[in-house]
Amino acid sequence: MGIYSDAALQAYTLITEGMEPLDAWNDAISKQTLKKSSREKGCPRVTFLTLAYGGYLKDILADNSKVQEGKLSERAIAAADYVLSDLGISKKELADYLDYNDRQGSYDIVLTLSVCDLLQQPK
Repeated sequence: MGIYSDAALQAYTLITEGMEPLDAWNDAISKQTLKKSSREKGCPRVTFLTLAYGGYLKDILADNSKVQEGKLSERAIAAADYVLSDLGISKKELADYLDYNDRQGSYDIVLTLSVCDLLQQPK
């Protein structure tokens, strides 16, 4: 797993303990790396927050009013939907399906959350 997948798992745990998703992400990523550019990278952060606020994470209450609009959020939702429809999908298959080669860790976040059985279809 990479730093963003590890941060997503840590952030998930922090949310289940009562922390807000954005605060949980910031806390978790700061424990994964000291590199400011890595901590501030938008794509992994938006992916995780979209999944958290959008109801894609098990046992986390959705708050769709906080889901950002835009390409990154749309891609996070599309990735989660596709992974949930085919649990054995690879990162390459996901990239081919979405016609985008992710190099920033977003697909790793979605796939890791799925493998750890933390991803769900929103209710």
